[in-house]
Amino acid sequence: MRILTGLICIAALSACGDSKFADMPQSELQERYSQCENASSLSPGGAITCDNIRRECERRAEDKGRKVCY
Repeated sequence: MRILTGLICIAALSACGDSKFADMPQSELQERYSQCENASSLSPGGAITCDNIRRECERRAEDKGRKVCY
């Protein structure tokens, strides 16, 4: 039961991680994406942030039908 509760909490937290990027202006999202792509190494938290940024770029690309982050 504790394992299931832990998995639910992790899923809920990771789902909330993208919400702050949904309202981010396109130019700022592109800048952050570029920083992630050019980083030589990332901390675990930085890697999670970059993954959330990448997912937001993909979400916007699906909505607009074209690549939005370079």
